Amino acid sequence: MNRNTHYFLRSVILLGFGLFIIKLLISGDIQKFIAPRMMPYMYFALGVIAILGMIQFFKSDSEDDFACDCGHDHDYSHSKGRSLLVYSLFIIPIFTGMIFSDHVLGSSQASNKGFKYQLNSASPSDDYDKPNGSQNETVDSESSTVHEQDTLEDPAILTTTERYPELQKKLSESESFTLTEEDYIGTISLLEEQVDEYIGKQVTMNGFVFREDGFPDDRMVVGRFGISCCVADGGIYGLLIQGDGEDFNQYKNDTWVEITGTIKKVEHNNWELPMIEPTDIKTIDVPKEPYVYEEFEFAG
Repeated sequence: MNRNTHYFLRSVILLGFGLFIIKLLISGDIQKFIAPRMMPYMYFALGVIAILGMIQFFKSDSEDDFACDCGHDHDYSHSKGRSLLVYSLFIIPIFTGMIFSDHVLGSSQASNKGFKYQLNSASPSDDYDKPNGSQNETVDSESSTVHEQDTLEDPAILTTTERYPELQKKLSESESFTLTEEDYIGTISLLEEQVDEYIGKQVTMNGFVFREDGFPDDRMVVGRFGISCCVADGGIYGLLIQGDGEDFNQYKNDTWVEITGTIKKVEHNNWELPMIEPTDIKTIDVPKEPYVYEEFEFAG
């Protein structure tokens, strides 16, 4: 296999990756891999791939002469078998991506990642030890008042309320609310952090069903995968659904449902978590955008 053939195959591979990205963009399946805020980087990558592909293609039309006096062989492998094996490592992912690019994460991935609990019982101050000598104490001789200077404060940690101030105000003032795609992650995070403030309120949400090992028949989780940057960092955001002795086995794992019910508090695996006591459950189709994406509001 000569040098020009190598250049040509590389241009075809780059073209294949470019077409794969274009397919994802046109079909909308790109949102199953990355968060919307990462789209500018995807367009940039597509442009770079196109440029590199054209460079390789035009180089394949150049003269197949290469020589230098350094005493080493810089030529490409002439073994067709070895070359095809190497290039197949790139070609196979392109074909499999074209065929299986619409896969949606479900209960099997959720069970591997685990139910995403909010660490609402931990206080930053409890786990942060100030080093010795971080405080300089001086005594005012007239008032005998101890002043602490240069006090080392806790590291700045943005609480859930500070991340979603407008949403927190909206939920606090409402007796009933619906989890939308835009505020799905924020609402669940606030419910987990301040569950006592929302007990008794009515909520409507949708998501797919999954269960942890040992769940009784009247308990399940309904949630959706939340993505910050890409699907690799996705985690399940959901709420426990607890009936009063009802049998939820009719709702199999990965079934998409819409739940309406009242917020209660339950202890699960030594966590105090929000729970929905359902008044209505109905099955729905998989949404066009099955994932939800993390967006922050920052108080000014």
